[in-house]
Formats: sequence, C-alpha cells, structure tokens
Amino acid sequence: MQILRSIFNYYIFSNIHVALGVFCFVKITLLSFDIGQNTTAIFAFFGTVLGYNFIRFLNVPTHTNWMAKWFVKKRVSIRILSLISALACVYFLKDLSVNALLLLVPFFIITFLYGVFSPKILLSLRNVPGIKIFLIAFCFAGITVLFPLVQNGVGITLVVWLLFLQRIFFVLLITIPFDIRDVDFDSEKLKTIPQIFGVKKAKVLGVILGVLSLVLQWLYLDREFIEIGAFSIVVLISIILLIFATRKQSIYYSSFWVESMPIVWFCLVLLIS
Repeated sequence: MQILRSIFNYYIFSNIHVALGVFCFVKITLLSFDIGQNTTAIFAFFGTVLGYNFIRFLNVPTHTNWMAKWFVKKRVSIRILSLISALACVYFLKDLSVNALLLLVPFFIITFLYGVFSPKILLSLRNVPGIKIFLIAFCFAGITVLFPLVQNGVGITLVVWLLFLQRIFFVLLITIPFDIRDVDFDSEKLKTIPQIFGVKKAKVLGVILGVLSLVLQWLYLDREFIEIGAFSIVVLISIILLIFATRKQSIYYSSFWVESMPIVWFCLVLLIS
C-alpha cells in the first residue's frame, strides 16, 4: 500500500497529472473540429511537465511547505523526468509548423518570466500582483485551443475565439480552489482572488465563471446536445468542488480531484463519440 501511495504521489506532484489534463484539453479541442491528430496533444503533455517542473525548481528555495520538501527529496528523478520531457519536445518540434511554433513563443516567454521570482528582476511576472491566476488561464487556453488549431490549419474565426474565452473561464473556475488552498501560504504580494475578495466571494466569482462558460457553450458554440450535456456535467462537478473547497483541504483535493476535471471531460467526450 505504501508503494502504491508513493507512486500515486509521484504521479500527482511531479506534474504528470496536470500534464495529462492538458493533453485531454487539447484532444477535446481537436475532436470539436473533427481532427484526430495526436502530435500537438503529446507535445503539450511533455511541454507541461517540463514547464511546471522548471517553475518548481526555480522557486523551491522560496517555499518551506511539505510539497517543496517532497520536491527536493525527489529532485533527481524529477530532473530525469524533465530531461525526458525536454527531449520529447525537441523530437516533436520537427512535426510542428512555423505558425504553430511562433504562436508558442509568447506562452514560453510568459512561463519563463513567471518562473523567475526575484524582487531584483523587474521583468518577473510574479512581482505583478493579481495576475497569477489569469496568466495560468491565458496560457492554458492558448496552448490547448489556439496552438492545436493553428497547427492543423484551422482558421482563427469568431467561434475559435469564443472557445478560447470559454477555456479561460473554465480554467479560472478550476484554479480558484488552488488559490483557496494556498491563501494562508501565498505571499500577500501575489494578491490572489481569495486574498483580495475573501474565500466566499472568490467562490461566487468561480460560480459566475462556470455559468458564463456554459452560456458560451449553449448559445455560441455549434455543438451537439449530448456534447453540451457532457460539458454541463463537468462544469457542475467543478462548481461543487469549488463550493466545498476550504483553506485546510486534503493534499489531494485540488491537486488530484479538481485537476481531474479535464480528464473527466475528455472521458465523457469519448463515451458519447
């Protein structure tokens, strides 16, 4: 049992779980446009593992919580995982178009500048209060909506921009529970949503974002009724998880259950396809 728990913890805290969620987001986007290609989803998976671990490595010295200690303890295997991810990204670069690569540049820059956390570095995005959650949502939406569509030659139409906006709303919804969890540990300079408005108002905002994402799905995005139902189920579960999120939550509550929402969504899409 201890071995299984250790493997499970590694799967979550080495960022494989969040990377699988990104993979599922990309696949959902592609399936929405009847595209069966996997290259962009696999590239996004390894890129997420690499990007998240890069940020974690840069910021371990600034944290003293249990997750930072776990990361330091597993740093050798995490470095090997990151190296494998970097090599995989390099390998799949050959299959990406110039336009897709150019699209990734701003998101790469944002990730790098967000990872650098130093008061002496003026360009560090972590020095800008109140934008953390929005940077995460913007990058997730760009990499999981715009990137795979540009790579596959889909024109960036109004529908694509609405899908991009919907993805931002949904990612904001499932990120707020993380900010609630970290409200007592995040630096006050970050000015996260729960720090600014309080936990209750942050939850209300999350519910509004969930409703807005559903409105976009129902009114503007041309989908089958059964697909609308699948997304509605995922948003409903996400809102319930948000409502029950607390400051003192289980280590798996957000990191596993909330982070599983893209995976649940993708599984539902596969079931109805």
